Amino acid sequence: MIIKESKGVAALEEDLKLVQEVLKGNIDSFNILVNKYEFTVLRFIYNNIRDREASEDIAQEVFITVYNKLYTFKKEYKFSNWLFQIARNKCIDYIRKYKRVYEANVEDFYNIVSSEISPEQSAEYKEIKKLVENFISTLNDLDRQIIILRYLNDNMTFLDIAEILDLNESAVKRRYYKSREKFKDFRLNKEMGCK
Repeated sequence: MIIKESKGVAALEEDLKLVQEVLKGNIDSFNILVNKYEFTVLRFIYNNIRDREASEDIAQEVFITVYNKLYTFKKEYKFSNWLFQIARNKCIDYIRKYKRVYEANVEDFYNIVSSEISPEQSAEYKEIKKLVENFISTLNDLDRQIIILRYLNDNMTFLDIAEILDLNESAVKRRYYKSREKFKDFRLNKEMGCK
């Protein structure tokens, strides 16, 4: 636990140093930040809008906004939380503009999420992913974002999720655990062949 915490502190300090360098005009530092976060931002966006091409465009918009608005970043917050707030807002803008969330193209999802799975595990993996995907699609936007942030971003803390979504930590926990209970029922119903 201490090792994980020290890695987290080191990552925060590294991000802060990179932000300071970017603000001084160092483009290489910005490229390091982009490389560090581009995959998780893309995955977060894709899991919210379900359109690969649009996700890539929105991810670019996110990083352009980050670059243009970096001077507004408050160093007492985590850079990653600020970044995901921007990504979340871009997703909301996109969904409002097009008034829908695209249905998942399962093959696209697997190409983005995991290319490292062995062929032996592939069928089981796809079945589990499909079940989780189907469940997540039944959630409202806020609960879906909580689940996505928690699981697709190295078990992001509830406090970080609360900061990104502008909620209090207890509300995030309550919604998260309620969604987990719903998933248990959803899975049981699917296994029993119910709708």
